[in-house]
Amino acid sequence: MEKARIFNIERCATEDGPGIRTTVFLKGCNLRCKWCANPESQSFKPEILFKEIKCIGCGKCINSCPQQAIKNMPGYGMITDSDECKLCGTCIDGCYADARVRQGTDYTVEELMEVLGRDEHYYLASGGGITFSGGEPLMYSKFIHACARKIRKRGWNILIETCGQVPQENIEMIASDVDTIYCDYKHYDPEKHKELTGVDNRQIISNIRWIDEHFEGDFYLRYPYIPGCNDGTEAIEQFLKFAERLSKVKEVVFLPYHRLGLPKYQGLGRMYEMGDMKSLKVQDLNFLKEYENKYDLKIKIQ
Repeated sequence: MEKARIFNIERCATEDGPGIRTTVFLKGCNLRCKWCANPESQSFKPEILFKEIKCIGCGKCINSCPQQAIKNMPGYGMITDSDECKLCGTCIDGCYADARVRQGTDYTVEELMEVLGRDEHYYLASGGGITFSGGEPLMYSKFIHACARKIRKRGWNILIETCGQVPQENIEMIASDVDTIYCDYKHYDPEKHKELTGVDNRQIISNIRWIDEHFEGDFYLRYPYIPGCNDGTEAIEQFLKFAERLSKVKEVVFLPYHRLGLPKYQGLGRMYEMGDMKSLKVQDLNFLKEYENKYDLKIKIQ
């Protein structure tokens, strides 16, 4: 029985593909992007996320933990040591303020399909469907393949958001099952890519080329625009040149940097590596649309 570890299911989503959708966030990723907005997605292990904004400071979580795994960390709050935590749930159940949340629950295909089916009327009325995101959803290709066979029968759209850092066979397994693939591209230089994400870009580039050659659905390349990391003219133009050489890219999408994930780093007791860098707005990147005059590409700022 195939299972997948999921840390969030967002119903009535409208940003991750056409129509009204449910976005399924699968836990675990092979990259460690410095700007990652979902740090709770990175580890494949379940974790306890602390929400400081809800905490009333009663200390019950610390006193009730049988493993004594929770510490009041200055600047962070009531943080759980994931190496000591046994995920018994005592601190979650005893928190009056709902300031503690488990990140990572295992679902079978049937359990997930029951949740997804609750909004079927929205999918069918709007041309929407299901988006598998992460983390890296293609680390669960067998699970997605099993889900997709059922989803197809019900006429829902299927979209995958991937960083591309997976074995090629994982993509091959689901390529005929899905309607759309969004694949990220972080930096053209292998060494700089490794500095920013923890791994070089060779597997990602290879997989992008495979998708372009073999995938028959809609294919989008996305570029997270991160000041000081990949915002230079050379980095952008190298990306656009690469995208232009591909044959099936429907659209290039630039994603402005934001810092909305900061509270989650704090809630996991982790340092945020982007410091005080300010979030960007869509209009800050509108100048990139001018590259449509130079490259045979459709460019979107999202």
